[in-house]
Amino acid sequence: MMKIKQYVFVGVVCIATLLVATDIVNAQGPPINTDTPIMLGLEGRGIRFFGKIIRTGTLRSNGNKIPDPSDSRITAMITPVVIPYNLFSDKWQIGIIAPFVNIDLNRNSGSITNSGLGDIKLFVKRLLYQYDRRNETFRIASKVGIKLPTGDENSSLALGTGSTDIFLSTVFGWVKNRMGLFAEGIYNLNTTHDSLDFGDAFNFNLAFGYRVFPGRYETYPSPQLNAYLEINGSTTNRNQLNSVAVNNSGGTVVFLSPGIQFIGGRRWLLETSLQYPIVNEQHGVQLAKDWTVSLGSRLLLF
Repeated sequence: MMKIKQYVFVGVVCIATLLVATDIVNAQGPPINTDTPIMLGLEGRGIRFFGKIIRTGTLRSNGNKIPDPSDSRITAMITPVVIPYNLFSDKWQIGIIAPFVNIDLNRNSGSITNSGLGDIKLFVKRLLYQYDRRNETFRIASKVGIKLPTGDENSSLALGTGSTDIFLSTVFGWVKNRMGLFAEGIYNLNTTHDSLDFGDAFNFNLAFGYRVFPGRYETYPSPQLNAYLEINGSTTNRNQLNSVAVNNSGGTVVFLSPGIQFIGGRRWLLETSLQYPIVNEQHGVQLAKDWTVSLGSRLLLF
């Protein structure tokens, strides 16, 4: 409980730091690892696809690094395809997230590989508040969705959890000239598969950045380069097996995530981000994430 309070305090400090930093840091364009309340447009329909490589290879006991006799290393390549579509107007959006997963487990005794479709998510997003004036916008949006058990959960390396889960989120976004600040909170209501009850999770994301060029638009739209710095964290409750808590499950992980983004015009962009854990406090003994790299693009279709 004390550690959770410490993480809440760290989160508050981070938020305060970001709010102060907006006086000197500028940004434009959607953040890479954080959602945005800015919809696609009146007739907007788009597609986002990217590859995310997650390396998990450090054995930890209650957050402290310990020797791993099996020398286990897991490399997961996740390729989500995200398709949003504006419904009725630019205030409503529906979408699907379909992840394709490849997992490799290497250890002293050998290696195991599995690949296929992961758990699909469906969502509805609603713009709740919008305030616009010259070269500035502030918006709030909320999203609700469901995760379906479409991934194979029965193999040695599971591609899904086997549970049907609900998630709710709210995201704030402020953009002024070259400046931008985004904050997002997500609650995951996780359910049960067989006799395993997955612990609920809370994720938070903070993002700010700087539009490197152009300093001033001569024509719009024109190519632009954005630099982002994000903080992406999650806190997960322990799982329960037959109503008994699983000690080696759940915990808190916080990533520091720098990234760059190139917008080539009105319809497409390229982006990449590196996520490095600055807090890695998982319960019990678990393999912890070492780093994550993302590389992808977004297309706006008409």
